[in-house]
Amino acid sequence: MVKRLVLATLLSAGLAACGGGGGGGTTTPATPPAAPTAVTAVAGDQYVKVDGTVDPAATAVNLYWKVGTGVTKSNGAKLVVTTAPQWHTGLTNGQQYCYVVTAVVGGVESADSAEACATPAAVNMAVDDPFFAEQWHLLSTGTQAGASGVAAAGEDVRAQGAWTQGYKGQGVRIAVVDDGIEAYHEDLASNMGANGLSYNYVTGTSDPSNDPTDTTSGHGTMCAGIAAARDLNGVGGNGVAPRATMVGYNATLNLTSSNETDAMTRNAADVSVSSNSWGAADGTGELAASSSTWKSAITTGLTTGRGGKGILYFWAAGNGRSGGNACANCSDNSNYDGRANYRGVMAVGAVNDQGLQSSYSESGANLWVSAPGGEFCSTHTITTTDRTGTLGHNSGSTAGDYTNGNYTKCMNGTSSATPGAAGVAALVLSAKPTLGWRDVRIILAQSARQNNAGDAGWFTNGGGYHFNTKYGFGVVDANAAVTAALAYGTNVGTELTYTTPTTTVNGTIADTATSGTYGTATISTMNVTTSPTIASIEWVEATVTITAGPGAVANSYYSGDFGIQLTGPSGATTMLALPHVCAADNFGACTTTYTGWVFGDAAHLGEAANGNWTLAVADAIKGGATGTLVSWKLKFYGH
Repeated sequence: MVKRLVLATLLSAGLAACGGGGGGGTTTPATPPAAPTAVTAVAGDQYVKVDGTVDPAATAVNLYWKVGTGVTKSNGAKLVVTTAPQWHTGLTNGQQYCYVVTAVVGGVESADSAEACATPAAVNMAVDDPFFAEQWHLLSTGTQAGASGVAAAGEDVRAQGAWTQGYKGQGVRIAVVDDGIEAYHEDLASNMGANGLSYNYVTGTSDPSNDPTDTTSGHGTMCAGIAAARDLNGVGGNGVAPRATMVGYNATLNLTSSNETDAMTRNAADVSVSSNSWGAADGTGELAASSSTWKSAITTGLTTGRGGKGILYFWAAGNGRSGGNACANCSDNSNYDGRANYRGVMAVGAVNDQGLQSSYSESGANLWVSAPGGEFCSTHTITTTDRTGTLGHNSGSTAGDYTNGNYTKCMNGTSSATPGAAGVAALVLSAKPTLGWRDVRIILAQSARQNNAGDAGWFTNGGGYHFNTKYGFGVVDANAAVTAALAYGTNVGTELTYTTPTTTVNGTIADTATSGTYGTATISTMNVTTSPTIASIEWVEATVTITAGPGAVANSYYSGDFGIQLTGPSGATTMLALPHVCAADNFGACTTTYTGWVFGDAAHLGEAANGNWTLAVADAIKGGATGTLVSWKLKFYGH
């Protein structure tokens, strides 16, 4: 198991000088909106009138309050305010603001002067949280500078559009499965809550904290901040779904088969979204199967979780595209990971601040969507929470990072992308909680933004979806997804499945690597007639068996020799596997085999299953071994 960020590896290689920058979007309203006549109380909240007195009934009218310096609380928290501007002076960077106070998070607010409201020339729709302006993954203004340049405008998850529609994740619970979460972090605590639902797989308690003996780990705390750090509290930055609640499961600190299975279904009635920034080791080139008990747990979560509507599972696609530190030429593909390519799991790739595939992010026909992960701390990565003080990645004196050790701007990897996508799903469910897990997947695919549109890997499939094995259906777009959810009709009906008979080929795959060509493809076609008819595919599984003779390493099969390509009736074609070398044989032969290996293919979403499907296999890497395509079959999921 590895935590799926490339941060630690790159730091050890001396590539970790971090970048940052600031700026917020603005909008100029024609007329000031009317102030609300009342606010809605939340259990445990305190409400503050303009005279500084507490109003327990939360009925005060026009609770205008200056947000900024001088606003303190006995527990150090700041005011919580609405995002809708109600005009008054004073906040940040010289612009004029007016916000309505709606709640404070515990403690008694000290008095501060109220401000008269006036229409400003421009209103910054950003919140008062100090690091928000640097969070290009939430709002890329074209001004946030990293060490290698400025983030491209608009290359973000469009979170603010969803927020201004009124959806911030309210009523949705996200499970962050990782190495722990600092539940009492100043920017996470109000979204963790004292619900007792978190679980520590080392101590058996409800405190999901990181390993206290490891002062440098903070992976789960960083992931949690990306998903759901609190907004409008005057500290840190924002999560994608800043009003969602969270539970933490530190299962990767004690990753047994039993524990990873339990973490997929624990509190299944209360968890809506599961964010998983971990998986198989990166950069080896080998296949890494998932256990039958884990797969069974995922199926249970899909069928019984969230009151039968199903948990949404997000999984890091992997950081082995360039091989990483294990093998510079091993070039992993996300379809080699039996968790990331499993039906019901949405694999998430990473893009950088230019909207391009991050250099480490694995491609794969199994990818569903992408989200910002950045490149390296020496260029531009993600600002999020870190363990408090000197603990975690940022000690407060870490070169190139913030002096406030409670936060870091050096989080990257598909580890960063995954909680970002999970946060978008929380926004969707906040807008329309009746959606089933399959419906949300379809909405995310429909609404995803086609980033890097000039890339040659994009194609439009027979269902009208754009797809690219570098990006899946594109970068998540929270505003478009929420809009689509609100307009979404009836949930998809009963899921239909169909498994084809096994097609036995026993065809030799010519070894032509020495000639410098890709190889002579062995092609097999099957005609599919599903019953009942699957008119709209949601997922395809391809089970493939290939054997190869021993070569330079005795009894070693060259699974990495083969390129495997699947083409559907519409002509949509995806690479299930690419020729590559592996680390085990000194960057040569792979020790794992395509013996009944199950590939996942998302690219045929919305297509009809019936018709001719073709599998093509070619040998391209190492001479001396003749491969055989033994057999293959397909399983379709759809409606």
